[in-house]
Amino acid sequence: MRPIIGLFLLFSILFMALSGCVEVEPEVPGKAGRVPMVMQLTSDSAAFEANPVYSPDGDWVLFESDAAGNRDLWLIPATGGEPRQLTSDKGFDSAPFWSPDGTKIVFESDRSGFKHIWIIDLNSPESGPEPLTSGAWNDADPVWSPDGNWIAYESSREKDRGTDLWLTSTADGSATRLTTSGSGIYLRTADWSPDGTHLVFESNLEDDGSALYTLAVDGGTPTRITSENDYEGHPAWSPDGTEIVYESRMTGVMEIFAIPAEGGVPFQVTTGGGFWPRWSPAGDFIVYCIFGDDQPNIWVVEVDW
Repeated sequence: MRPIIGLFLLFSILFMALSGCVEVEPEVPGKAGRVPMVMQLTSDSAAFEANPVYSPDGDWVLFESDAAGNRDLWLIPATGGEPRQLTSDKGFDSAPFWSPDGTKIVFESDRSGFKHIWIIDLNSPESGPEPLTSGAWNDADPVWSPDGNWIAYESSREKDRGTDLWLTSTADGSATRLTTSGSGIYLRTADWSPDGTHLVFESNLEDDGSALYTLAVDGGTPTRITSENDYEGHPAWSPDGTEIVYESRMTGVMEIFAIPAEGGVPFQVTTGGGFWPRWSPAGDFIVYCIFGDDQPNIWVVEVDW
């Protein structure tokens, strides 16, 4: 099931040996009797790095970083290597996500004054990003639907405080409001189910903390799938649709957990810290960030539970 583990491990050893700036490898629970493979992708302790996400073919990891002095988008080979800068605007570029065919990248940026959703066509990157949304409000955390027809995101439009979930068509740019919540309520950091019928997201719908919910994109009532009352966020649906990984403070520090998509007992994936988890396309690895020297680096952990 995991034929590339050996290749990952080889690259991991070579990269760590050459980098000269490697954190202590975090402990990962895994199954009894074996330790899952863990690989560090980046090691620039002076840079802020966040929101890593695999390309659809699994060859690249896209992320945000301020390594060049400003928050921009970067790429790195999924097996480790030299990061490559993708955007260089003076604005704040964040939360990137790939189109299903791998030819475009959607992200949030405040380069127009407000935070909105922008798209880069990788077939013609010299033309620069194009805005998908605009207006006197903020849009953030875009995710592309599996069929490529919609982009879901959170937005503060038509609210005095908080955010709701919206969909914008990639064909004509028309926007549809998916949720309507009260003042001070946020619904955010959504991700699509692999079949494109549901979204999972974090929200304070029921208490002052943040829990995870799922919602059918054709309407209905959100279903809560986690029970903690502190903080749970940045959920990501597994490629086979059976599990959701997310970050949580249930142990007192931020770690990565996994839970059945319909809810149930969480499984702790990391014990050395964890933020912003995303599955590999094959579902056999998770890319995420942990903090070292007060800055996060990007790591990959083998799925083994």
